[in-house]
Amino acid sequence: MGEKVFKIRIGEKMISSDGGGEESRKKYEAGYIIWVQAVVKEIAETLKKLNFDKIIEIIEFYEKCLAHPASMHFPLEREEKEKIEKITHKNRRKNTILLKTKALIFAPSILAPFTGSLDYGIAMHRRFFLRGLWFSIIAMNEAYIKSATEPMLRYMLEHELAQGEIYKELATQHIKILSSEMKGVVHEEARVKAIQQSAISADELKRERELILDLSAQSPLVPTHFASASLFKYLEENWEEVKRFGLASQNEIEKELELSAEEFADWVDFSCNAFKIFLNALKREITMTGAEYGVKIV
Repeated sequence: MGEKVFKIRIGEKMISSDGGGEESRKKYEAGYIIWVQAVVKEIAETLKKLNFDKIIEIIEFYEKCLAHPASMHFPLEREEKEKIEKITHKNRRKNTILLKTKALIFAPSILAPFTGSLDYGIAMHRRFFLRGLWFSIIAMNEAYIKSATEPMLRYMLEHELAQGEIYKELATQHIKILSSEMKGVVHEEARVKAIQQSAISADELKRERELILDLSAQSPLVPTHFASASLFKYLEENWEEVKRFGLASQNEIEKELELSAEEFADWVDFSCNAFKIFLNALKREITMTGAEYGVKIV
């Protein structure tokens, strides 16, 4: 899932966070809440297949993240950082903050947008504007980092970087709303570039897809909105450590895309509130089939 410059996804559309006025914003937020509640059933069905202790562990992770959103992401261990540095050229990840999380992210599928299905991601590339500087972040699933082979890791990183470059180019063309077809084109272009850059084999690609499916069946699944809000909170709370990665706007386009901290803070608050609705609905859904999960969850 690639880098988006303050754009948020709902259903089959991507809407810029600064457009449409108050009425459009309220309509968007209402639609997003409806979608969040609708996908709970699918997420709950995945959770119900796990043993009781694992379910409790995931619910506790959700509750901790809701209480402290920035805690969803944390720095790589030294060995993990060395592993990443070994397989990517430093110029490719220059000024990029690398973080990890126990969660996988999900969003409406760009490959099958009309089926109500979801895309699951083991990495996310985001770009934020904070305190006069731009920050690029790639957040990765911790279990994926440990389990993936070097070709898989290289492919994943190249895919995230390629998508980031494409979205940044689209931003320079003042494209603020992407259709499902366009998002599919971006995904495919980035996939092809990542395959070329990483030289990953077809067999390794198949194994990578299987690994993602396996991880999505046993990991916390978090909406991309909340994951993005968590990253922004992480930047705010760890300013002294991250400020050296910040860059000033390089051109007029980037200056136009700058948003005030107050405006973006409203979107972060909404994303956190939407996650609270998601979590409450998820806990209700889990306990609907019987008392085996009990009040320990609800």
